[in-house]
Amino acid sequence: MCGFCGSFAFDEEKGDSRAELPPGIKLEDIPETWRCPVCGHWKGDLKEISDQEYAQTRAKYEKNYPATSEKPLKDIDYYRDIARKQLARTCAVNKVCDGDPDRLCQSIKYNRPVGFGGAGQGKTWSANFQALSRYKLKMRVIKEHFEPKFETVFLGNKIALPVLATSISGTLMSMNNALSEEEFQRGLVEGAKKAGTIGLSGNTVDAPDHPGIDIIGGIGGWGIPVFKPQSQERLLTLFNRCEQANVLAIGVDLDGYGSTNWALRGKPLYRKSEHDLKELVDATEKPVIYKGIMNIEDAGKVVDSGAKALDVSNHGGRVMDCGRGVAEVLPEIVDTFKGKITIMADGAVRTGFDVLKLLAIGADVALIGRPLAWMSLAGGAEAVAMYLNQVRNDLRMAMVMTCCDSLEEVSRDILFINEQDRN
Repeated sequence: MCGFCGSFAFDEEKGDSRAELPPGIKLEDIPETWRCPVCGHWKGDLKEISDQEYAQTRAKYEKNYPATSEKPLKDIDYYRDIARKQLARTCAVNKVCDGDPDRLCQSIKYNRPVGFGGAGQGKTWSANFQALSRYKLKMRVIKEHFEPKFETVFLGNKIALPVLATSISGTLMSMNNALSEEEFQRGLVEGAKKAGTIGLSGNTVDAPDHPGIDIIGGIGGWGIPVFKPQSQERLLTLFNRCEQANVLAIGVDLDGYGSTNWALRGKPLYRKSEHDLKELVDATEKPVIYKGIMNIEDAGKVVDSGAKALDVSNHGGRVMDCGRGVAEVLPEIVDTFKGKITIMADGAVRTGFDVLKLLAIGADVALIGRPLAWMSLAGGAEAVAMYLNQVRNDLRMAMVMTCCDSLEEVSRDILFINEQDRN
């Protein structure tokens, strides 16, 4: 068992394929490059324990974190509570709050992701929240009443609300193998479809063959697989599989190059050149989306590549510290490229009110990540759909209270920034 987190355990006879530990492996044979899949610590933290100790540990874990697949559908607070419990252990283990008490200590109170704040001191992660919070919505109440309409079209596909479930991997969120990667991705993609929108499936080092492709293919292609920036040869193979599954579009997570999980497992990721971007676009008839765009220079290169959409995103602040928040960068990209390419944006989006802010700045759609990961972890597709429906209700109220009867009426006129917040 990992002596640092006390969560990851394996039987030498059975091994653990998701941790790349084959059956029969001995402790001394585990490679020095191995890291605990729960807390990321070294082989040196592995300690042999007795069968009795193992049984006691598992019994305690299962008591605290019961299998959620057998749980009946509850209200959304039930699933939030289960998800918080799953993630709170990692927050305590990794002590991510150390040195920056404003960073994550209020995580549970504000429904923020627990345990995975961001790279380094978490300043980019914090910048996402701070940048979005600087914008205030202007309440307007005098206007003839109409029910707001917020259905829209994304890359030629009608969706019930301008919100997508962004790509995220179960390796990060499912904790102690609480769910398989397939179960995790299925919850996100099928839950988004239940809510009338589109789910993006993530790409994890523990499931390099990307089960999301088959999951999306199994629901009529209603979803978008997103891949880490692997070799061109590998990506072209994955693109071909996507075409066979008839997915809606294909994404590449360009800023995923900074993913430490892949590096720790000895599986290389690569930055992509302008030539690489064009080669991928030309290799498929499906719309291509490039994620991880945080400046107008990169945005211009994506537009020139022929891609149909770009996502203004910094990987949730998890790949580079000291960066700008998404809502800081978004206006520049919108002012330069609006109408030339579909503009997506994510980063600290939790409610329909957050969604309306990004739409008012100029994004075509907003994406939600970790809150939906909590839901998939805790309750699968039903819980994911429940959260998205709550976002839909928030968005309706936000539009009513800003006198926006349709998405066409949403503009920066409904936003306000205090002068002190501009600096």
